[in-house]
This record gives sequence, structure tokens and C-alpha cells, in this order.
Amino acid sequence: MESRFSEIEITNFRGFDCLKIENLRKLNVFVGANNVGKTSILEAVFMLAGMSNPLISNRVNYLRTLLTNNIDTARYLFHNVDFTNKPLLKGAIGDVTRRLTFAPAMTSDESDASSNNSLSRSAIRQLNFDFDIKGEGQFDFHTKLVAKNDGSLQQTDAPGYKENINALFIPVDKNDSSAAANFSLLVKRNRKQWVVDALHDFDASIESIEALPDGLYLKIKDLQELLPIGMAGDGVRRMISIISAIAYESCNIVLIDEIDNGMHYSAHKLMWKVILQFIGKHDIQLFVTTHNWDCLLGLRNVMQEHEEFQDLANVYTIAKTQKEGFQAYCYDYSNLDNAIDNEIEIRR
Repeated sequence: MESRFSEIEITNFRGFDCLKIENLRKLNVFVGANNVGKTSILEAVFMLAGMSNPLISNRVNYLRTLLTNNIDTARYLFHNVDFTNKPLLKGAIGDVTRRLTFAPAMTSDESDASSNNSLSRSAIRQLNFDFDIKGEGQFDFHTKLVAKNDGSLQQTDAPGYKENINALFIPVDKNDSSAAANFSLLVKRNRKQWVVDALHDFDASIESIEALPDGLYLKIKDLQELLPIGMAGDGVRRMISIISAIAYESCNIVLIDEIDNGMHYSAHKLMWKVILQFIGKHDIQLFVTTHNWDCLLGLRNVMQEHEEFQDLANVYTIAKTQKEGFQAYCYDYSNLDNAIDNEIEIRR
């Protein structure tokens, strides 16, 4: 079954009033100025991929270090933090279009709140979610998330709906403990070699990786002792985090915020080569952000040297224009190559 997005449309979500992104490929790289909404695009895709799970709204805010058990942080998902701006997320996958919308609602003890204005002045106690895969008309499925008086959250399921997409969001921070946990499970599932091979392609001196009780250790060529992961470079640690998570989850869709975080510019080309080889072998679609020009150069250079990678990736510049609002400018390999060669500013 098809599990990759070909286009997405975002309305009234975070900082976006409206944004449409077309011609998505297996690797989709988003660039643009600070605070233009690159991370918000990843969050919108993440919510669409997990639209039947009402806790997804808390999860995306948790990734921004907001309290995960506080439903009231959902107000920041609404454009301009205004509940009258009801979000609508749409994404085309094959011949179906996934839709998700949500809005706060009054609970039984909030009957005095008779309007969106009165509700916006109080804490959110309930979120109603509507979604389907038909792309138009009335929504077929409904769930809700309710904050109980004791602070716990209660969710409802949507009878008759079964999700067939598995998505993973990898945030900016380098979390060695998460990588260790994921890798340990990979060993149990006999998938250790996936990560070892990818790391060896990234750095030929890495011969193996071992999960010990006190963390991950690397076997480095010509070193007599194993090297703790904390002693490895940031680039290696970031690659372990990315590849371990992808291989462990067996995800259809992986979203990586600031993929080059911790990477020296000289490692970007190797990073892209490993990632493109990995997604070429496995049915995975990547959405990533970067604001690093050297990172884009590394992507261009590796596609230049490997023709089989050229149809796998698109780069999108996200910009807010005066006349047309938010726009996504798409660069495939030929356009990206031409833009860089002619020193055209694609960050806008």
C-alpha cells in the first residue's frame, strides 16, 4: 500500500495561514529564514501521519519542550493563537487524501463559556478531532482528548479506523540515551548490521557498535579499547541517533529537524550519501530541515556524483511573500545544481 505523501496543504496551523507543497519525493529538504515555519511543516506532516491519535497534539508540543501532559498547550497549534482559525491539514498519498482538523470544545463544567472568545480566555479542557481519507465532504471519523480534574488525559478511539502509516519525529537535540535504547532493541531484532553498515559508510574507521549496560561503545580500527559514544564526534552521534531510530521503528515516514545539527561541514556529503543509500534500499520518506548552506552543497555534490540519487530528492525554500503569502519554491536536482552554480540565493 502506498505510504508516501505526494503533496501537503497546511491551513491555519502554527504560523501558517495557508501553504501548499507539491511534488514531494523520498527526500524533502526544507530551507528558509529563521522562524519561517520549517519545523511547523514537519509537525503538520507528523500530525497527518498520526491523525487517529488525539495525543499527537501534545506530542508535537512536547518536542518543543512544552509540557506533554498539559492539553492547554494545544492553543499554540492555532494560527495566531486564535481559536476561530480552525486548522486543516491535508496530504495526498496515492489515490487518497488524508484530512485532519481539530478545535477546542466545552466540557460539561464549562457551560458558561458560550463563545470562542470566552473559551480562549480559559484553559483548554477538551479537543475534538475530525479526520478521514476521502479528502472532501463531511468527516467520517472523530476522536477527542479530555483533561480530567485530576490532571490526567482521557482519549477516545475512532471505531472502524485502522492506521497503516508509522511516522517518527527526530528533534534537534542529541540524545545518546535514546540512541542506546533503540540500538539495544535493534540487536534483539537482529537488525544491528543495518546501523553498523551505515556508520561504516559514514566513517570507515568504525568497525562495529556495541550496546553495553552503561551505554553505546564504538569499535574503532587500530584502537585496543572500545570508545564510549560520548567520546565520538557530534556527527557520528547524530548519525547513530538517526539511523538507529529509523531502523528500530521501521517507519514509513521520518521527520528530522535540523538534520545537520552537530555536523561539521566536511561531513555533510557523507551524511547525505549514507541517508540516500538507506532510503533507496528501504521504503522510507524523509522530511528534514536545515538552515546550513554547506549542508545543501553536500547534498548537491553527492547527487552530482551518484546519478541514482538525483530523482530521490527535492529542496524547498519556504518564504513569506507580500503578494502571495507563504510559498514553497521547489528545486529538483537540475534546478538546485543550476542555482548553486550561478550563485543564486535559494534561501530567499
